[in-house]
Amino acid sequence: MSGPLSGVRVVDLTHVLNGPFCTLLLAQLGAEVVKIEHGSGDRFRHSWLPADVTRDGYEFIAVNSNKKGILLDLKDPRGKQLLHRLVAKSDVVVENFATGVMERLGLGYDALRQIKPDLIYACSRGYGENGPYKDVRANAGTIQAITGWTDAQARQAGKPGILGPGNGDEHAGVSLCVGILSALFHRERSGRGQKVEVSMQEANLGFMAAILHTHFEGRQVSCPPKACADGYFYFHVPDMTDGLWRSLTSGLGRPELADDPRFSTEQDRRKNYHLVEDAVAEMVKDKTRAELWDVLSTRGLSSAPVLSVAECLEDRHLKERNAFVELDHPEAGRVKVPAPWIRLSETPAAITSPAPLKGQHTQEVFGGILGLDDDEIRALQQERVIG
Repeated sequence: MSGPLSGVRVVDLTHVLNGPFCTLLLAQLGAEVVKIEHGSGDRFRHSWLPADVTRDGYEFIAVNSNKKGILLDLKDPRGKQLLHRLVAKSDVVVENFATGVMERLGLGYDALRQIKPDLIYACSRGYGENGPYKDVRANAGTIQAITGWTDAQARQAGKPGILGPGNGDEHAGVSLCVGILSALFHRERSGRGQKVEVSMQEANLGFMAAILHTHFEGRQVSCPPKACADGYFYFHVPDMTDGLWRSLTSGLGRPELADDPRFSTEQDRRKNYHLVEDAVAEMVKDKTRAELWDVLSTRGLSSAPVLSVAECLEDRHLKERNAFVELDHPEAGRVKVPAPWIRLSETPAAITSPAPLKGQHTQEVFGGILGLDDDEIRALQQERVIG
């Protein structure tokens, strides 16, 4: 069986993480994604690696599987013409250049829809295409900083200035993918293409419901994990029903707390919320994560051990669900990456190939899709129009 987007061709002009994360999802869902690079290629191939490492790094490999890779000089008139021909045979163009770059190249939405009137043109910018920040360069870190994400992490950790994990690129990438899928659905019904635009800043805010709740309601959502004998354990204590509170206290050997007048009803526990948190912390401090999980995972409670990334990779539940797959990359060797997490019963998503090397699919794209013969391809390679 092929994926639900089988037959959809995507021209992928994206780089680093925001755009490639979007096109990764499209590729996993069955779209034919042609990744276009120039010169030394997507700089993300070698980001966060030691200077003497020349192979592609993990993040690049993880977010570019299933794609076909070519090198194309879009500043050369012949390169632009080849892109025009590829766009004419495609359904979607995705790019995440700075505002105005594609227009200066003569390759913006208005230009490309003259070639393909029903084209879906999708772009993501740090701050969108209008407003006082539209020309400011951005990445995930700066977007998380300016949306309050970084400050919220520091406040919750009690450590100003920390570098916390974030998903600013992924938030925008998922949002852009949803926009493309919506535009494709609309085109099926209307025959019309359109432009899809996602601001990383606004996408990040869209994924901050809990942080915004804390701001507007003046109450923090949940509390930090509780220390236990060999690490930490997380509980969702707020709004726990009377039945779940009774189950929690009996499971942890303190059944008398279920009838304690400070905690006996949901209203009492909300009134004495911090005392509830203290009571739970005291109950778990001498138990291991495994002991807590064995008891609490079967009692209908929202709770879980705090695992390291290494421990998560060995989690028996994820193993049974085949949540990770291993790819054979020609340079990096065996690489473990998340399997498609969007599961469809009739048209399953899949990872069928590792991330491409630079220019790996030159013959397939320029010869197979555009119909250039070997002599034409060689001549263009020699003149560095293609790689």
